[in-house]
Amino acid sequence: MSSTQTSSYCIHTYGCTFNAGDSLKIAQIMNDHHFYKETLENSDYVIINTCAVKHSTEIKIISEIRKLVSTYPDKSFIITGCLPLIDLKVENLITELIKPKGFILHPHKIGNIVDIIKNGGNSEKIDQKFTPMRDKSCLDIDFSSYGKKSAIIQISEGCNNHCTYCCTTNARGNLVSFNFDNIVAQVSKLAFSGVKEFFFTSQDLGNYKFEGKKLHDLLNAITKIEGEFLIRLGMLNPDYLINNLTEFKEIFNDPRFYRFLHIPIQSASNMVLSNMRRHYSIEQVDSIIKEFQKFDPLFSFGTDIIVGYPTEQENDYQKTKEFISEWQPQVLNISKYTVRPNTDAKKLKQLPSQIIKKRSQDLSKVYLNYSKKKNHSWLNWKGEVFVNEFKKDQKYPYMGRNLYYVPVLCKEAKLGQKKSLKIIDFINHSLIGC
Repeated sequence: MSSTQTSSYCIHTYGCTFNAGDSLKIAQIMNDHHFYKETLENSDYVIINTCAVKHSTEIKIISEIRKLVSTYPDKSFIITGCLPLIDLKVENLITELIKPKGFILHPHKIGNIVDIIKNGGNSEKIDQKFTPMRDKSCLDIDFSSYGKKSAIIQISEGCNNHCTYCCTTNARGNLVSFNFDNIVAQVSKLAFSGVKEFFFTSQDLGNYKFEGKKLHDLLNAITKIEGEFLIRLGMLNPDYLINNLTEFKEIFNDPRFYRFLHIPIQSASNMVLSNMRRHYSIEQVDSIIKEFQKFDPLFSFGTDIIVGYPTEQENDYQKTKEFISEWQPQVLNISKYTVRPNTDAKKLKQLPSQIIKKRSQDLSKVYLNYSKKKNHSWLNWKGEVFVNEFKKDQKYPYMGRNLYYVPVLCKEAKLGQKKSLKIIDFINHSLIGC
C-alpha cells in the first residue's frame, strides 16, 4: 500500500457512540494527512469500524466484509473496532477475507493508521516504533469545521467489570481513564467554537477515575465552562451511582444536562445478576431510580436487558418483566442472550432458543404497551427542544430532544437551535410538536 495526496477513504461504522467517536478521530487523522473522504464506490481505502456485542451483529458485519471485498477486489480494506479482537478464529477469518491488500487496525492504534498504511499495512513494523494510544483525549476533533453542532467526548476506554457475558474487554482491554484537563479543555474549546451538544461516552462512564478524580469531579469541572450547550451522559452502570449518588445528583442542578440516564440493569433477578458478575442488587437500582424521580418526577431513564441468560429461570424472567412494567424506562434495549467468545457464560448450559425468543417477544410487548401511554402523557406539554437531526423527504423532517431526552419531531426548524414547541401528537416512539 502507498498513500499520496490523492488517496481517498470511506468509513462504515457499527455499534456504540464510542465507536462513532473512534471513526471521527480516524477521519480527522486521515484528513490531516491529505487523504480525502469519498463515497464507497470512489474510495481507495474502505475502513470498517466493527462491533462485537451481539452474535447477530458479528454475522452481519462478516457478511458485509465478504460482500464488499467480492464487489470491490481492487480496494484496500482496513478493519478496526472490537470484532477482530474478540477471538482468534474471528481474527483469522477477517484476515483471510481482506488479504492481500487489507489489514486489521487495533482500536488502540488508530493514531498510527497513516503510518501503517505507509508501511504497506504491516503493523509489526509500527509496533516497533509506536506505543498503543490508550488515552485518546489528545486527539482533538474540530467539529465546528464540519459544520456540526454536536460532539462526541470520549472520557475513558476499556472496562474492569469483567461481566460473564461480555467480550468487549477482550478488544478494549482494562480501563484507562483519559486526561482530566484535556477533556475539560476540549469541551471548553468546542463550546467556544459553537458546538451546542455533547455526548459523553465510554464503555462505562462510572468507571472514570483519573489521578483520584471521579466522574462527578469531571462533570462539576464541565459546569464551570461558560456557554449555552447541552450534555447527554452515556452508559452508566449502577455500581458507581450506589457509592456516589449524592455527589453525582448535584450536577443536574445545571440545566445544561439532559435529565436522562442510561442505566443498564440486564436483569431484575439478584441471582442472575450475581451469576453475571454484576455488582449491585435490583433493590439498589430501585432506590437509585426513586432518588432521581424525587429530584424531578419527569426524570427519564433508559436500560438494557438480556433475556435468556443461561441461569435465568422463568421466575427470574418474571421479576425482570415486573420490574420493567413498574419502572417503565423511556428507552428499553432488549437483547436475546447469545454466546460470545472467551466469556465465562459460554461454559454454561444454554437455554433453548425458543424460550429466549418467547421472552424477548413478551418483554417487547410490555414496552410497546406502556410506551404508548407514556407518549400520550406528553400531549400539550410545552417547552424547549434542541433540534439536532434532519431527514429529507419526511413529513416531519426535523428531530430534536427535550430536556428529558425524549425525541420530538417537527416540520420547520434549524439544526442546532432550541425551539419552543407544544406536543400535539406522537408517532411510534417520537412526539410531534408545533
